[in-house]
Amino acid sequence: MQREWRTEWIKVRYRKVGLLLMAFLMLIFLWVSWALSRNTKEEMADGYRMIFLQLPMIHTILAPTMLAMLASRLCDAEVKGDTLKLLCTLEHKGRLFDMKLLMGACYLALFVFAEVGILFIQGAIYHFQRPLEPVQILFFVLQIYLVSFAIFLLQVVLSFFFENQILPLAIGLLGSFVGLFSWFFANGIGKLVLIWAYYSQLCFVAFDWEKETRVITYYNKPFDVFSFALLIVFLVAGYVIGKSLFLRKEI
Repeated sequence: MQREWRTEWIKVRYRKVGLLLMAFLMLIFLWVSWALSRNTKEEMADGYRMIFLQLPMIHTILAPTMLAMLASRLCDAEVKGDTLKLLCTLEHKGRLFDMKLLMGACYLALFVFAEVGILFIQGAIYHFQRPLEPVQILFFVLQIYLVSFAIFLLQVVLSFFFENQILPLAIGLLGSFVGLFSWFFANGIGKLVLIWAYYSQLCFVAFDWEKETRVITYYNKPFDVFSFALLIVFLVAGYVIGKSLFLRKEI
């Protein structure tokens, strides 16, 4: 397994995957900074909750496209290079699939870790008065990382099955629109079956807006344990089905 792991990193050495993630990370940082700069000092007192509400919405718009590009980059050597048959004679076919997911998991872990750093940077810049609760960081990491990984798993399967990567990218763009509209849908079966909607489904911060005073009040809401458990089921089922389809794929 160590040999396959080292080989995968050699294959993506010149694919500039790190630059791709850095570009999206910088875009998220600028977006959050712009959103925070438009608020008054009084509104900034609860800045952490404000960010915990904004970041999932930003991810809903940007992450599906980023994850489609990430999956395409990681599968580039096998798909565009047409080397899948050759590689599968040198290593176990199922292990190749696992290595792609493991690489994506590592990149996503670094990406989410950097976003947690953005929280502390913004807090230091704008001097949020309400302290950051450790449980909020835990919920945020679970929300962003697991939903993103589920979408990445879908995109890896699509990338392996379509030589032209335009279609997987189009699915990513479609997911962005579906996820964005899901923020305005009432909770129901429709949101539970759409993986892109789980950014909003697992959001643990809500707000009230008073029309007369135009004041926004943020508050915690219970973490949706049922949706979280269902997401885990989707991840396991997606892995089993995706790997099974990959193993049956003719090369």
